[in-house]
Amino acid sequence: MKKILFPALFALALGFASCADNLDIDQKGVVTTESYYASDADAESALANMYASFVQNVAGSEGIDNPEQVILNYSADDILAAGGNKEDHIGFRVFDEFRYGESNGTLKACYNRYNYVIYSANLIISNFTNENGTSTEPKYTSTFTNQCVAEARVMRAYVHMMLAILWNRPAITDHVLASGELPTQAESQEQVLKWVIAECEKAISSGSLPKRNGVDDKDATGRMTVGFAQFVAGKAAMFANDPGTARKYLGDLINSGDYKLVDSDEFWTNFHVAGDGNCEKIFEPNFIYDNTASFWDNVWRSRWMVADVFCWRTDALASMPKPCPAAGWNGGAIQEDFAKKFLEHDGNSPRRRACFLTEEEFLYEMEWNSELNDASLAEKETDENRGIKANTGIYSHGPYFEWKHMSYATIPKILSGGKDYPKDNVPEIMGGASNQKNFNVARYAEALLLYAEACIGADETNGLKALNEVQARSGSGKISTSLTFEDVMEEKQYEMWFENCRFPDLVRWSNQGKVNLDEIFNKRYGGIHKHVPTVFDEFFTKGAAKHKLYTEYSAAEHNDFSDKYKYLPFPVDIRLVNHLKNVLGWESLNGAETAAE
Repeated sequence: MKKILFPALFALALGFASCADNLDIDQKGVVTTESYYASDADAESALANMYASFVQNVAGSEGIDNPEQVILNYSADDILAAGGNKEDHIGFRVFDEFRYGESNGTLKACYNRYNYVIYSANLIISNFTNENGTSTEPKYTSTFTNQCVAEARVMRAYVHMMLAILWNRPAITDHVLASGELPTQAESQEQVLKWVIAECEKAISSGSLPKRNGVDDKDATGRMTVGFAQFVAGKAAMFANDPGTARKYLGDLINSGDYKLVDSDEFWTNFHVAGDGNCEKIFEPNFIYDNTASFWDNVWRSRWMVADVFCWRTDALASMPKPCPAAGWNGGAIQEDFAKKFLEHDGNSPRRRACFLTEEEFLYEMEWNSELNDASLAEKETDENRGIKANTGIYSHGPYFEWKHMSYATIPKILSGGKDYPKDNVPEIMGGASNQKNFNVARYAEALLLYAEACIGADETNGLKALNEVQARSGSGKISTSLTFEDVMEEKQYEMWFENCRFPDLVRWSNQGKVNLDEIFNKRYGGIHKHVPTVFDEFFTKGAAKHKLYTEYSAAEHNDFSDKYKYLPFPVDIRLVNHLKNVLGWESLNGAETAAE
């Protein structure tokens, strides 16, 4: 699979991204080229711009990580911000510890980046239809422009869904705003989600959306398709507490036969180059690495530095483990008690091993920069080139080491079984620390689990079949015999760990009265922020005869979770200019002229 969006549009995609930061939001409606949007070539260019905007903004970096990934994942209860100590990686930590406010830079970057993509989609819809606020007829339409409009409609719907999940009541921006025109804020989250569903249906029923041509159609995973529109409509319906509508769209996606789960021993590839475009991917925009163009030198087009972020704290280790691609910064840690629960449930399953290593696997099965990788266990137990050497230990870690999203320098034999990876001769990293992996947005496992949840109390047979499909692939050996919310919730936490799902799901389930967020965040495990581990190796710190990990605990600086943290506050300057209103505990800021972090 070539790592491109569309071969013919490669140069166009690069060109747009370089000017993304120059967009003047107050002048969104200004189009200076009278003859533009008047041909299929113009539509093709605009479509390339839209996908490039998504790659640059939603899938791209802000500093050392991706804003969407930081907010959604670090706010969950099963991930802790790590780094070198409790003062490191503050940009991640404030979401993990609920210490952010409306002046937070990551929050603002996420909000703005979503809206850049909406703007690029609206340029297509407003110029190739009469949905431009003035009811004027477009200069040009064709079969191809209809396809471009349908793709833009789904893209715009998806981004609005994400805004609603994070901010509750964003504006519905359904056209290119005229100069000086303010966006109209939605009255409720439900209004946004129902609009999202209607937009997806409009795109599907138009007959113009591309469709995946079977499970081997890799190219379809890089664009808006019927399958992705069904996924977005189904997920939006679940957040709108409308399982009947979710069953319709997710059932159609499942029954299409265009998607399937990869085999158990291939599960790990879903998060690495080897799995780009596979049968399980519903949408993942392609990443293109090109350092030949001089204008591109200073643009971080994908997840630059995440090879460092998602690697362990390598300066604390006795040597560089073979899988590590670069110096690691310990960007995040699997929460210790959840890791124990995951291990108890999944045991030695391919899914669990793809997510994190146990102490024994970390010390002895993984390859280190050592001459003793093929030695006996007794020799490895006293090997000075493995283990945690620093007296400071590794903060936020218990004896479990996540690597689900690590960019591998060498594919671990623990996962590959000795098979030759990556496929298609595309490396995991380039330029030292740039992750070449496509950016995961939607995969089939999530669709199956959403469908299973939607079927509870309505279509138990098909819902259980969907749940069992995910369970069987996991390799855990656990197969449910009845369809219950508890089983679906638990399976989804294991399957979709660190994939942007857990925190939004907890909020959704809390709103439906199914979970207690005070218990989950503030009381469970003694309070996840009051009992933060640091892991040490007594071989180095205590002069023990062999490697043995142990943990010490401390409290993090944090705010207890309260309902106000279910949704984000609008960035202060954007809120004031656009007269937006916050919800829940952020409501007190609505009349404020200024706000502090």
